Formats: sequence, C-alpha cells, structure tokens
Amino acid sequence: MPNKRMKQSRAVASAMRTGGLTLAALACAHDAGFEPISPCTDSQIVDVHVDISAAPRFTWTPACGMASLQVFADTGGTPGWIVFAGAHAAENPLPSGIRYGEVPPDGIAPAGVAPLVRGVRYDVVVYRWVGAAAGPGSLFQRGSTSFVR
Repeated sequence: MPNKRMKQSRAVASAMRTGGLTLAALACAHDAGFEPISPCTDSQIVDVHVDISAAPRFTWTPACGMASLQVFADTGGTPGWIVFAGAHAAENPLPSGIRYGEVPPDGIAPAGVAPLVRGVRYDVVVYRWVGAAAGPGSLFQRGSTSFVR
C-alpha cells in the first residue's frame, strides 16, 4: 500500500499533467486539511461522510474534485450553506475535506452560512460539473448523506 507521501506525489504529478492545480495551491489546500483531488470520470459516484464536530467536516471517497457542495435541512427549509466554484465550475476544483462554514480555495458562498440547529437532520450533497470547459454543461449529483446536529 503506498504511503501518504507517495499518494501526494502522484496527486501533484496528476495535477501538473492536467493543469487543474498548481503545486502551491495543492500545498495550501493540503495544509488547510483538504485531501488531494483524485482523478475521476464525470460519472463517478462518491461516498460522502460527515465528521460531526463543532464545525462538521465533509469528505467523500474517492476524493474527486467537485463543483458544488450543499448542506440543507431535510425539512425543506432554507439551505444551511451552499458552496460552488463559480467561474471555475468546469474544473471541479472543490476538494474533499471541507469544513462547514469555511470556504475552500476556488469556492464561493454568496449567501453566507446559517448556524446549524441542534437536533435537526441535514442533507449533504456534492455535485460535479459535466460539460465543456468553456461551453455548456450542468451540475450532476455525485453523492449525498445526512447527519443530525
């Protein structure tokens, strides 16, 4: 089984080949607790996990880059938090390891973040951009889970 350093080296090499990330951005993202982005197909489905702590942390396996992460109360209420990649969506730059309320590199959260309410069940959904880099495309759901605060 490859060690952590080998996995990071492969991620850096892959990022440099695809041009999706610079070495500096990868190092910064890793230091912030994000996982290196794994190459994935547009149809890749991921398993989403939530580490419930003071600020829940959202991870998914495999750690494909995503274009949006949404957290909302399953009662149909307003979203707790929506992060998307804006003009960078076609690059699917959002890494696994995002903490609730902490906007990742290349992320935008224009509506801000709502406090999570104790005892409320929340749904977490990650979306991947599928389409042309400079043309038409759409967000497709690639994984989801729920948690209770």
